[in-house]
Amino acid sequence: MEAIDTLIQDRHLEMMKAAIPYLEAPRQKNIAMTVKLMELLRTMALFQNPENNLRMCSGEEDAEEAPVQMLSAIRDYCTDREKEMIDNALNFLQVFSSYGTAFP
Repeated sequence: MEAIDTLIQDRHLEMMKAAIPYLEAPRQKNIAMTVKLMELLRTMALFQNPENNLRMCSGEEDAEEAPVQMLSAIRDYCTDREKEMIDNALNFLQVFSSYGTAFP
């Protein structure tokens, strides 16, 4: 489960989702729409509170690693071709950062 999902999900929503395939078609639609509406409302409430922060990096020293961490997280959901493109970007970032430390 992704970070935002852990903040807006609870076991009751998960139970409702698990029940959907076992309901007749009209009820499936109603329950699925209810679950998505509840997720949307919880997401809106999450971002109305300025104390909620989804950032993985908290300090300035971690800010340089954020693109690498983001690409690594996205990679899990990619096709093989997209993974190859991300790997190339990660390699480029690694070479670029090595160049910056080798020649200050």
